[in-house]
Amino acid sequence: MIRIPRWLVAILGLLFGLFHAGLGFASLSGVEQYEYPLLAILLYLAAIIASMIFYRGPNLPLTQAILNLAVAAIVPLLVNANLDPQTADAYSTWYVVGIATLMATTAVRQQKLIAWIGAALLVIQVVSWAGLFAGIQAGLIGALLLVFAGHTISVGLKSAYRRTMEFTEAARNSQTQAVANAAASEERRARLDLALRGALPMLREIESQRGKLSNSQKLEARLMEASLRDEIRGRGLMSPEIREAAKQARMRGVEVIILDEGGLDNMTDYSRKEILQKVADSFAQVSEGRITLRAPAQEDWKVTLVATRPGVAKPDIWLKF
Repeated sequence: MIRIPRWLVAILGLLFGLFHAGLGFASLSGVEQYEYPLLAILLYLAAIIASMIFYRGPNLPLTQAILNLAVAAIVPLLVNANLDPQTADAYSTWYVVGIATLMATTAVRQQKLIAWIGAALLVIQVVSWAGLFAGIQAGLIGALLLVFAGHTISVGLKSAYRRTMEFTEAARNSQTQAVANAAASEERRARLDLALRGALPMLREIESQRGKLSNSQKLEARLMEASLRDEIRGRGLMSPEIREAAKQARMRGVEVIILDEGGLDNMTDYSRKEILQKVADSFAQVSEGRITLRAPAQEDWKVTLVATRPGVAKPDIWLKF
């Protein structure tokens, strides 16, 4: 897609606006009292230059838009004061398309209502001064089409700006999610590495004894295997308190399943620690059966804890945080 620099568009628009001021200066030689027409040209120049150059961003400040409206109301009065509609030419009526250019600029910069009010004031004054037919000859049709074009461009720019902001926000969210995923992956890798380093002595013991372990060693190996599984599947649910509570529960013969499905991803560290502390305290209440600890995604709750026993339909513990 070809991108046109904003400064280039502003300069081209300003040159178009200055062309009408040039016509106005050229018409001064044909009037006896040039003070009012000269003042009108200067007011127009101040408004068009300010509207084209002075403000960053797509929106024209309301104060400047109101000043443009005042210029649209005053300039025709100043020019027409010493101008005969019977002898007026394209030079002396420069302000018709000039004010239309100013109003089109006002519309493009998201002040469409004020632009149309200014266009209406222009039409009323020209028709009142010279009549409808002469007003059309002076360029009223072209002036209205120019303001309409500015209005259309304004709508397109606003839509394009909105889509650009949406795309930028989506890209920012995607980048943030990618960073978060990378951080989470690195955190899981670090936790797993830590768990594996802790398991190395037991693995060496199993290797040295060729798998012939005592009952206590077998229990330790099962606990080690369960802790490795917790680190892989538990993710954000794994805290020092949960690790110790799960280990103690397994030593009591309780089956423990820990599964993080993403429910804790958007929680603050403080809230997560507070919930996990309550969960760890609840482990001590279970002496048999199974404990299932989950962090479900896209649910109204962040963490669920269910303690069940074989042959018992109702859970002993069913907590939702």
